[in-house]
Amino acid sequence: MKKKLGLLLSATAITLGLAACGTNDNTQEVKNEVGKTVETADLDIQVESVKSGYAESGDKNKQMLIVDMNIKNISKEESGAGAADFEVKADNGKSYDVYGLEEKNFGTAIKPGKTIEGKGYYEIPADAKTVTFYYEPAGKKQAQWELKVPEK
Repeated sequence: MKKKLGLLLSATAITLGLAACGTNDNTQEVKNEVGKTVETADLDIQVESVKSGYAESGDKNKQMLIVDMNIKNISKEESGAGAADFEVKADNGKSYDVYGLEEKNFGTAIKPGKTIEGKGYYEIPADAKTVTFYYEPAGKKQAQWELKVPEK
């Protein structure tokens, strides 16, 4: 009887020990939707790449997020698009608009059936690891991407 009880306790201890060593640590894999194309009423928008670390502002608590986009006008009429039509929400819960002092931000009219490529610059916290990138012209959200902020 003591032997069976000892084996049962040992088996329970081993089972609990193995469960504690499992891979379920409640952390979720962060999506990285670079390459994802989203279709809106007028545009197909693809985030082609994301870079970080470009220091325009000189604020050591911030970093520049650079988002390369490919945008095709799928409507029958000319449509505009620009970096100011996008917003970044960092993992701290705060939203950041286009960095207005960066003259390389894109913005143009796109003829029907044509595609443009452009970069948007967004100043975010230096410790941001993930962001949600929104296309929201005139304050109306039409598309979003979950993006990892690359190491500097």
